[in-house]
Amino acid sequence: MAQLSSGHLSGLKVAVTGASGNVGTALLRALAKGGAAEVRGLARRQPPETEPYDGARWYLTDLSEPDSEQVLAEFLDGVDAVVHLAWALLPDRQPDLLHRVNVQGTERVLAAAGAAGVQHVVHMSSLGAYAAGPQERPIQEDWPITGIPSSTYSRQKSTCELAVQEFAATYPDTIVSVTRPTLVLQPEAASEIGRYFLGPYLFPLARLLPGEVARLLPLPLPGSLRISFVHAEDVADAIARILDRRAAGPFNLSASPVLDADGLARALGARRIPVPAVVLRTGMQAAFLAHVLQIEAGWLDMGLGIPPLDASRARTALDWRPAHKGDDLLREFVAALGRGQGGQGPLLFPGTGPEHTPA
Repeated sequence: MAQLSSGHLSGLKVAVTGASGNVGTALLRALAKGGAAEVRGLARRQPPETEPYDGARWYLTDLSEPDSEQVLAEFLDGVDAVVHLAWALLPDRQPDLLHRVNVQGTERVLAAAGAAGVQHVVHMSSLGAYAAGPQERPIQEDWPITGIPSSTYSRQKSTCELAVQEFAATYPDTIVSVTRPTLVLQPEAASEIGRYFLGPYLFPLARLLPGEVARLLPLPLPGSLRISFVHAEDVADAIARILDRRAAGPFNLSASPVLDADGLARALGARRIPVPAVVLRTGMQAAFLAHVLQIEAGWLDMGLGIPPLDASRARTALDWRPAHKGDDLLREFVAALGRGQGGQGPLLFPGTGPEHTPA
């Protein structure tokens, strides 16, 4: 892998929304390593005065609120690039709130970037923007971005990509880049992600069960599952390369291997129990309605429907190679989850509550 030299972002002023979250924290470190001239971070809550947050100038606002437009104007004034990471995963039970944060928030960021004349806009999308398809062959960036209709997350990712396309057509002189990573993990975000997806009942259980006991528990998985992971540090590295090379267009980001149901169980050290997808979905939806799970069954539809990602464009155009293998990353993440590990930021800290937060 071609190594990025220290100082390769020298002179660049970069603004990052959602800068205290999973990818945001990793990106702040990458920008500091790259020697960015100025880094501005946008968040709802003030991060602590610790590394890497102490290297950014912070602006506090909630993108779901109209008055955030005033903060955005100041936030983007004079910057060379904006990386839009802010995204709310919860509450799934309030799709209107998620729409205000994610869709309207993205629209506000794009409008502010256009008004400020920002030269480069990087939008953090997801594999969730893609339509369903056969699982046998990984898809490239030209796959339809019409989403999975039953998933709120997927529908909103697709909607935001359409807004980005409209922005690019309106501002043809602006470089517009889109990252579409697969599931993004890092041990430092174990508590944050665990709270999101396991919820208030299962998350404490995951932390209490000894590793040996947890590995004996059955893991119900349908045979059609195909899934991969990518480390937040590798996503941040890709974004730094996009900024460095002023690379436009969409980029899939995924690390090998693609895990099937048996491979996922092996990586977790668990016993897989084969179960039809419809049975698992019914159980998930029942748990969601009973408030045992915080996430809707549409997440399973997305996981089973969207094909694996082909990241060859990032390898070719950015010289990007993930430093972390997906199965190793998953094992490290689960171990960190069991230890109750987290980071120092307001989102990554183990004691933070599961309210809606920019990711």
